[in-house]
Amino acid sequence: MMKNMTGKEKFFWISYGMALVVLFLLSSTDLIIKEEKVKIHPISVIVEADSDDNYVNFKKGMDLAAVELNADVSFITLYEQGNRRQQEELILREQLDGSRALIVAPVNREAVIQMQEQNSLYLPLVFINSEAGGEGEEERAAAVTFDFFSMGKRLGKEMASESLPGEKIYILENEAMSAAGRKFAEGIRSGVAEVLGSPAISYAWQPGGKSTALEKMTEGWTQRVIIAAPEPENLMEAAQLLQETENAGEWVGGLYGRGSSVPILNYLDKGIISGLCVTDDFSAGYLSVKAAIELAEGKAAREETYLESYYIRRGDLRDEKFEKILYPVE
Repeated sequence: MMKNMTGKEKFFWISYGMALVVLFLLSSTDLIIKEEKVKIHPISVIVEADSDDNYVNFKKGMDLAAVELNADVSFITLYEQGNRRQQEELILREQLDGSRALIVAPVNREAVIQMQEQNSLYLPLVFINSEAGGEGEEERAAAVTFDFFSMGKRLGKEMASESLPGEKIYILENEAMSAAGRKFAEGIRSGVAEVLGSPAISYAWQPGGKSTALEKMTEGWTQRVIIAAPEPENLMEAAQLLQETENAGEWVGGLYGRGSSVPILNYLDKGIISGLCVTDDFSAGYLSVKAAIELAEGKAAREETYLESYYIRRGDLRDEKFEKILYPVE
């Protein structure tokens, strides 16, 4: 057949065959045009808690950012709630294991900043639920957080306004409180004092001691109390105890706190929790990963991003606005 072809026809078929070979090489190999490889950023998230119960929505936002922004994110909890030493060890471990940036909910913010100042921590760092680093750390640190003092102050004012004459307000506190919990407790005290002119009472609540904690607190009392829990874990324990205690409503006029986990929202829906401060944790998770990637790439991330928080009651759970915040779709 080739013998009967003209020179032009032979040239056409040879050129056509060569073009097919070139197209095959272009589509199936990188011998001629190499594909640009997607850069994946390893990022470690280290929180102050020993479980991820209060980080469900945060992780949903974090996972979405990881997919959209090409990050490999590891979420790490402590072995013991609020253990500063453990958190510092995990920070150094993740740094040695190749993380490009860290996202940390600090047990002790000042201790983490000191690690930066001493250069034992040299990775870019994003604080969550806490303010950013100290002076001179702008290029290596950012923060995605909430104004916990203002949040607590609003809760304190709501509690005080809803309390009955003679009811005392108690704040459940302990040494293992996070930086966010301490700020929140300060805000509660400020709000209560502003409305009532008298301070709330600090009560040492030991995690895990819920079987006798409220019984000891109420020994010898002749009046009802209002209880505030600055930490979601303590709020959960107190709510569970109130649910299990017969006639608890006779001596506890209301339970208040902060948290956005499904069990806490269920206690609000049952009326066991009277009022609750909630946060947009999904957005916090997404924005913290975005800031970590920007810092890892040497870009200037916004130093501090403050997100909105809200005070809700039982009826607000059916509000479409809060449903989107509290039950985000992945």
